[in-house]
Amino acid sequence: MGDVKPRRPLIALLLSICPGLGQQYSGKLIRGIAAYTSLVIISWLAAIAYMYATSRIAGLLLLTVPFLGMAVIAIDAMICAKRQPPDYRLKWFNRGWIYVAIFIGLLVSVNPLMDYLVGKRIVRAFLVTSESMYPSVYEHDLVVINKLAKPRRGDIVLISFEKAQKENASEIIKDQILRRVIAEEGDVVEIRGRQVYLNGKPLEEPYASFGETESLNEFVSQDYHLPPGTVPPASYFVLADAREFGFDSRMFGFIQKDDINGVAVKVFWSWNLDGNQFKWDRTAVDL
Repeated sequence: MGDVKPRRPLIALLLSICPGLGQQYSGKLIRGIAAYTSLVIISWLAAIAYMYATSRIAGLLLLTVPFLGMAVIAIDAMICAKRQPPDYRLKWFNRGWIYVAIFIGLLVSVNPLMDYLVGKRIVRAFLVTSESMYPSVYEHDLVVINKLAKPRRGDIVLISFEKAQKENASEIIKDQILRRVIAEEGDVVEIRGRQVYLNGKPLEEPYASFGETESLNEFVSQDYHLPPGTVPPASYFVLADAREFGFDSRMFGFIQKDDINGVAVKVFWSWNLDGNQFKWDRTAVDL
């Protein structure tokens, strides 16, 4: 028989920082496992639904699902603790080292596993660290990448570079970048200065921005010209929205289909480092 020690709702609440531990502390091991499992599944389902939300309000509501789930689990843990008698006897799983072991175990196993199963195949988040896609995407935006979507003209896509491609292009290019699809396979693309021509017709680009200073790179200069060329099979021609940053197909050529890891569909949240605050007006914005 275990030692007698009453269950305290406040401790159950604090342990619920890892959902389910509060229930375990309160003597409800199976209930805690079910709570954690349900939260993981529901949170990922909400993330998937968020990609397809048709309104900003719906997107904002879906973003609250994990937090509401954690709150419900924490309250349930407090109720479970309160209902236990003052002479509650500790069970084998009511040990501090077991709580720590479970917390660490979940951190290094379940979370990475779900990221591998869902994050690499269905939906993931990507933190933007440059202004190359401004004004559509801001630096420090956390954007949602739909891994299931097929890239189309006008979409902002996440591109992963192989080591050889990166070395051939520039060390400035990171392993993953966001760029906009301008042309698909079979399209004829041409650039005359600031104007892009797609299949012989000028392309309207309300999303494009141009710097006023003279560029130090020939690929991003204001008078840059690219002769007409046909996009090869299973490839794309991509450009940065902020053309003065210009590390795109003008420099490293066509992007192969296999190098595209999804389509950026929404802003999850955005952080203003200068003001040290969230940009709430960017949350759940469609791209």
